[in-house]
Amino acid sequence: MFIISCSLFAQQEEDDAEVYIDDHYLEDQFYLGVQYNFLVGTKNGLKNTGVPFSIEAGFIKDIPINKQRNKAIGIGAGYNFDVLRPNIAITKNGNDMVFNIDNNYNRYDFTSHNLEFPLEYRWRTSTATNNSFWRIYSGVSLIYNLQNSASFDDNSGNTTKFTNLTQLNSTNFTLYTSIGFGTWNFHVKYYLNPPFKDSLRTETGEKLNFNQLKIGVMFYLL
Repeated sequence: MFIISCSLFAQQEEDDAEVYIDDHYLEDQFYLGVQYNFLVGTKNGLKNTGVPFSIEAGFIKDIPINKQRNKAIGIGAGYNFDVLRPNIAITKNGNDMVFNIDNNYNRYDFTSHNLEFPLEYRWRTSTATNNSFWRIYSGVSLIYNLQNSASFDDNSGNTTKFTNLTQLNSTNFTLYTSIGFGTWNFHVKYYLNPPFKDSLRTETGEKLNFNQLKIGVMFYLL
């Protein structure tokens, strides 16, 4: 009889532990994204070459704004690595850099290392006991450039490289949305300003004016 009572008591303790629910849960998350870089608004023969891409990673702090905790504000910080491949070449003319739309190179690479600070509105179907849920996260982010470079490979296998270009904008702003279920999410991000400064002109007086549109996937890890 004593053994049966102990067994029932232990079972009751297990049941009590199982039904405990944290109604103050947070969706603090690490994120990792991979996207393809499209050029939007190109003119005068400017086009993408190769496979331009972007990789980003960081952390977002979750701040619920309603009792059900399915709506929240997210504030984060992360790192962004961008590779653009427009057919824009740079040559030296004395101490000056000359930018032109040029199709004479085999490879064009404009790379940048950036800090990113997202601020987003978060809607999801999460609960305290459900870690796989539908989400729509939309927001804005500030991009701050830490370092950039440009390199070009010609038909003879020679590479020309430039670093820390002042002709590129050091800051930018984006609008973005992530939509998905669980870990996998569709991600789209649009840059509000062009990569190159508005004052930059080619030798023929053309603006290198286009915007970035990134489309890819975003992974959220709890």
